[in-house]
Amino acid sequence: MAEKIVHHQADVLIIGGGAAGAMAAIRAKECGADVLLADKSVFGASGCAALASGAYITYMPGDDLAFHLAGRGVLVNQTQAIKAIYATYDVLKILDGWGVRFVKENGEIWRGKGFSGAAASGGLAAGLVGGGTAMMKVVRKEALRRGVRVLNRTPITDLLTSDGRLPTAGQVIGAIGFSGREEEIHVCQAKSVVMCAGGFNFGYKRPGQNFAGMPLDITSDGVAMQLRAGAVMGNMAVGSKYLQSMEFCCAPGIEHFTTMGTGWVNKDGVDVMRRFGESEAEFTRRLSLGHAVALEMLEGRSVYLDGSQLTPDKVRLLWNVIPIIMQTFENAGYEITRDRIPYIPVNAATYGSSHGGGAVVNEKLETSLPGLFAAGASSDGMNISPNLNLSWCMVLGWWAGEHAAKYAQSASLRDAMPEQVGDLSRKALKYLNGDRLTFNDVHGKAAQALIDLGVITSDEKLTLARNTLLDLLAVYDKVKAKDRHDLVKVVGLRNSLEALTVILQYLLHRQESRGSVINSDHPETDNQNWLTLTKSKLEPDGKIKLWDDPIPRETFYVHYKPKPGMSMHPFFKVVGRQVDAPK
Repeated sequence: MAEKIVHHQADVLIIGGGAAGAMAAIRAKECGADVLLADKSVFGASGCAALASGAYITYMPGDDLAFHLAGRGVLVNQTQAIKAIYATYDVLKILDGWGVRFVKENGEIWRGKGFSGAAASGGLAAGLVGGGTAMMKVVRKEALRRGVRVLNRTPITDLLTSDGRLPTAGQVIGAIGFSGREEEIHVCQAKSVVMCAGGFNFGYKRPGQNFAGMPLDITSDGVAMQLRAGAVMGNMAVGSKYLQSMEFCCAPGIEHFTTMGTGWVNKDGVDVMRRFGESEAEFTRRLSLGHAVALEMLEGRSVYLDGSQLTPDKVRLLWNVIPIIMQTFENAGYEITRDRIPYIPVNAATYGSSHGGGAVVNEKLETSLPGLFAAGASSDGMNISPNLNLSWCMVLGWWAGEHAAKYAQSASLRDAMPEQVGDLSRKALKYLNGDRLTFNDVHGKAAQALIDLGVITSDEKLTLARNTLLDLLAVYDKVKAKDRHDLVKVVGLRNSLEALTVILQYLLHRQESRGSVINSDHPETDNQNWLTLTKSKLEPDGKIKLWDDPIPRETFYVHYKPKPGMSMHPFFKVVGRQVDAPK
């Protein structure tokens, strides 16, 4: 049976139904636009936000701005970061007005000290009752109430362009996808497009694998689509090293666990932070914790969440704000005050996360391609932070929706070229008629390459991992999808491999250790040669062009400036300059 072509038209097309996409859709609708949102799963129930651990990092009037700015590193646009910090409170009030339930004391929103914001104690996190799941149900309801049209279970595979080419020399005029259930191709024409389809992640589990990160189906779709379209990309060599429960596909819950008084200990019950205190002002505690756990595992010791000091009141509060995590632990037989729960460090730039960079955007969230906006982890976040938490993604989505709606007011709908529709349809559906390779064949080899890369890397390991991914992409046309459900995974895996090869190219290019990137061949943080913004673009010949732009100091260094020269990365200050990168 031939595929049915289904056409859609909208002023603004939102790709992705997580926190950024939902806020972009609502704001664009509020600005008078006709809005269509496409989600490869179910709007409001997919993506990171629906599994968030219940921490909404926010500024409130009277807070010390420097506290919220601290610990974000030096490759940060402080001017835009300040605007975003203030805006987290504006969005908090909006969410509260819609009926999102926050933990309150005496009628006021309660905040605990989390990890994501400042060097000493982290950002101040408002607690979401019921976690991200409950929040996204309210946000989805608000979007539908306002008349946002939704395409569920419709993976968008590529952007449509005015010249019918990828990469394009023209503008973005919509996108194309397929139904995950029906034999349908969906062609979405739009005056403007907002990409909110998540960031870096190597999705899905290998057979027999316990740990798979969170969430399962984030597969770098937004990053890969923008790469193929020729958008200028940036911030792709950073992310955040963080902890993830070893056995479960749920959020790590670090902000709230530590707020309540838990700790992380090794197999001997010793605090893993004993060698990684808060002495390095440029780091958040969350990042230092990732380094500490990496060192414990390097030395052959497992790491565990220790909740033995939690009081009954704190346990009840944890059940209130992170019910998914607590229920997951209980279902597996863990009692948090009695049992130590194993955790592992994960490098966000490679395996099992959704932070990082994406399309370079300006203050209007416009990319380098006319008609294309990006928000959340599909963007470089205006360089406001090395990684984007829930509240910052929602702020960026809100801004992107407003500017995309304004752009659409003076733009016209453009018909997609039939040749491009046909070519991109065949490209996506060809895996239903593939050869002998299966999803598991390719996924397993790629997963092993990234696991071998480890959290302490080297140029050799980066090169080996990148070559493995390139070899897999070279034979990817032979992959066969069993059915349309499997097709979604196959297309997603291709996106992961395409995005990750570029990330590894960035990591090889920037010869230093900085933030979450720990390279045993380059143990120094190099403010002499690498105070630059590394960017890339896919050229018409299919090669990635990489270059470094100077830091615009007048906007980046408003409150604090980087130390000049080179300095040993804090990890190597503890472990010593010479360390073998473990497998």
